[in-house]
Amino acid sequence: MGAIAELIDKAQRTGSSEGEVDTGTEEFRVTARRLETAPWTLLMIHEKSGFESAERVVVDLVRERSNVLVSVSDELRTPLSAVLGYANLLAEPDSDLDEVARTAMVQDMTDQAWDLAGIVEDLLAVARAEIGDLNVVSVPVNLIANVAQVIESMGSRGREVKVLGDKTITGHGDPARFRQIVRNLLSNALTHGAEPVSVDVHADDAHAALRVTDRGPGVPEPLAEAMFEHHVTGKDLYAPGRVGIGLWISRELTSLMGGRLTYRRVGGETVFQVTLPR
Repeated sequence: MGAIAELIDKAQRTGSSEGEVDTGTEEFRVTARRLETAPWTLLMIHEKSGFESAERVVVDLVRERSNVLVSVSDELRTPLSAVLGYANLLAEPDSDLDEVARTAMVQDMTDQAWDLAGIVEDLLAVARAEIGDLNVVSVPVNLIANVAQVIESMGSRGREVKVLGDKTITGHGDPARFRQIVRNLLSNALTHGAEPVSVDVHADDAHAALRVTDRGPGVPEPLAEAMFEHHVTGKDLYAPGRVGIGLWISRELTSLMGGRLTYRRVGGETVFQVTLPR
């Protein structure tokens, strides 16, 4: 009680005080604060082990958020630098660029802007997921028709993707979120995989499925599930480049639609499969 009395006395003189109190069997962290609107001193007594545990949780949350910010900054920097660089070149009034070079630059700017838009869309979805406000609708989704929309929006990159399957196959889910998932899977295949990149649609009585396949090196099976964690980089998976949040949010969205997103290696190919209810 003597140690607590000293903290109270200091708080009454200075406004607040803090210290540790050892009873011989337990340790506590004690904060004393003088109230300005009443003749009282407020004591907050925390069991030290519980306080340190809570402190570690806060530190881990801050560290995770900082890691996400670093990851996002890295992902945004590359396409944004390309867009700004091309824009500056195209804006030069006395540039010697011919029409072919200008067309190529504009096309590359479009491709990079497509990547930027995708990253922003994923970030918005992550933010909604973290506050519990990530929702989906449930309507018929024609798989190949929605894949075609994504490929058209990709510009020149989309021409590298081969699409196979029955054009009438329909699943049940959210068309906009389904397109977001397809965009992430195609972007992942084109960035980290290798040609040929293909999309194959098939179905049975209960499920409609879409497979995105490429000839890239893939990820070792023991590390496969790590790709779908909230924040993971290519360095963590012994693969080149950065994986980021796209696969994590894609699995979250697929789950919300009552489906599954899986990864496997088959005959030297990397296969991501999205399965939706019919």
